[in-house]
Amino acid sequence: MYIPSHDEFIDGINAYEQKEHRGPVYFEALRLIRDGWGDSGEMVEGIGRLLRSWHMGFYRFGMYEPGDLQGCISNHMSKLNAFRDRSIDSFGPEDEDAVALLFREFTRALRGGKSKKESGTATAKALHLLAPGFMPLWDDRISFEYGYVFRSADGYTGFCGQMKELCAGVAAYVAQPDDRTVLKRVDEFNYSAFTKEWVTINRDRLA
Repeated sequence: MYIPSHDEFIDGINAYEQKEHRGPVYFEALRLIRDGWGDSGEMVEGIGRLLRSWHMGFYRFGMYEPGDLQGCISNHMSKLNAFRDRSIDSFGPEDEDAVALLFREFTRALRGGKSKKESGTATAKALHLLAPGFMPLWDDRISFEYGYVFRSADGYTGFCGQMKELCAGVAAYVAQPDDRTVLKRVDEFNYSAFTKEWVTINRDRLA
């Protein structure tokens, strides 16, 4: 498992702050979900705020059905309540079935476009908003770097385990408390290093 050095990690999150101009919408989405927690309609609005900005390329030919997403949230509210305030460092094998179920259900609810395609990237973004310290973000490039060509439910649980290890390795690099979770900082590093290649890492250290 590759753990970036302190300088690599800080360079990555600094690049994200400087170059990713859509960053503030994340906090808007979190606020909407926090303030509307328990009201599935309000929670749908928070998720939509992020996906309409961060994943519009996928949804350019048609968004998901808000009613499907609202129903998915309502049906799984007990699990979301259980994961909402947890940290990735508490993730274990006993969580895998529940996380995989949520991944599959939200993937179906977030189908978009004329042909109702599925996007594991959209799913991870939605789940992260609902449990920002516990559910990691990924995209095509990031998942590929960590060994997942297809963004499946089983792959996501494996990715959760990897992000647990990565968060443990870099937690000391960032201020605590922070205005975002360590898991979000890890995504900013991954996005800068792999999705955008804004920073260079020592790939010889990759396992």
